Amino acid sequence: MTALATLLIPAWNEASVIGRTLTCLQTGLARGQLKIVVIANACQDQTAAVARRAAPDALVLETLVPGKCHALNLGLAHAVPGQPVICLDADLDVTAADLLALIAPLLNGSAMAACGQMDIDASAASAVVRAWMRAWKLNPYFARGKFGGLFALSGAAVDRVFPLPVLTADDEWIRRAFAPEEVAFVPACRFVARAPRTLNALVQTRRRSLRGARAVSALGRATPNGEGARRMLGSAVLQPARWIDLSVFLVVMAWVRLLLAIERKTKRPTLRWERDQTTRIAVKDHVK
Repeated sequence: MTALATLLIPAWNEASVIGRTLTCLQTGLARGQLKIVVIANACQDQTAAVARRAAPDALVLETLVPGKCHALNLGLAHAVPGQPVICLDADLDVTAADLLALIAPLLNGSAMAACGQMDIDASAASAVVRAWMRAWKLNPYFARGKFGGLFALSGAAVDRVFPLPVLTADDEWIRRAFAPEEVAFVPACRFVARAPRTLNALVQTRRRSLRGARAVSALGRATPNGEGARRMLGSAVLQPARWIDLSVFLVVMAWVRLLLAIERKTKRPTLRWERDQTTRIAVKDHVK
């Protein structure tokens, strides 16, 4: 049986969560339906061992070279030729049914790429982070799904964007390679992302995200029309109940931009990968 698609999961020190991710996505999955490739890159923990235990049929690769883009390029060499490729962050929860729904428009040739609907679990987040998240979701960008963390590419789309260059905003680089009409939004595909628990963790991750987006723009890939702060403000103005949330959002983002401005002025970019460690918490049992 030829797999319908290849699932690439780059993982850096994800031993605390990758077992949960793999267990969730294999529920209801027929053997051989998807080829699962986990790429443990420069891990200093038991990511590879945990992945092998959680998904015995998966191909688990290990490399000493750090970087998500390198990991995806490495994993792609093991993809099923001509079939769609799904890219999934190692800390997200998604089921087999969601993944199969995601690749449907690629298999029938109606789209080059596909994304689903992101649900944010902010139950463990602080009140400030929850307010920021509520405002963030007002961005019209989300009306077309969330192209980040989880997305799928057709064979032709893979040829367009791979091999990936070395950058931090890999999802954004790939997203901007396609016109909106080339990307299918699949509402039937839902996945869960956990919000940072603390304000400090939120600021760190948003600084990395904005820095990465600016780097993609500097390489000539502009932000698609209909997105950004102005459109978001326009949406929020019509919802007075969200004005407090919007105020929190604006203050946090102003702080993030100030930090980046200082970083550029001093020419001392952070040398630490600003990943949210507050969500990397082991969970024995998980129900989506």
